Amino acid sequence: MKRAFLLLAALLGLAYAQTAIQMRFGYGEVLGLTFGAGLENRLRQNLSGRLAAMLAPAPPGVALEAALLFKPDLGQYDPTLAGLLPYFGGGLSAVVGPSLTAGVSFTGGLEGLLDPSTGLFLEATYVYGFADFPKVWQFALGVSFR
Repeated sequence: MKRAFLLLAALLGLAYAQTAIQMRFGYGEVLGLTFGAGLENRLRQNLSGRLAAMLAPAPPGVALEAALLFKPDLGQYDPTLAGLLPYFGGGLSAVVGPSLTAGVSFTGGLEGLLDPSTGLFLEATYVYGFADFPKVWQFALGVSFR
């Protein structure tokens, strides 16, 4: 019971500290169709950190990702491009299930803000697996709520 309470407190703390909650749909060559959620926190003006988890029925398992992203708002350079946020970065990824897969991920994408609190994004991720783990790619489409 203590562990469940501690886990709930940690998750609520993460949810409170976040700046965006994401709903993600994706497809990957090893993962198949995926559905999941993410928490994104703005660390500095153009730097964000993201934690994401997606259900991957093909392996089967849960795909996890922790990434650091360079994500500038193009409106700071040209006012006509306000609300466009291209991003790239990387981190660590893993598929936790019957056969563990882990590696370094490289991510690139584009988010467009519909209003100050809602954005749509499209991204591509390539995971370079450690040792004998496979090298895989994944595309994701989703929505961010700030």
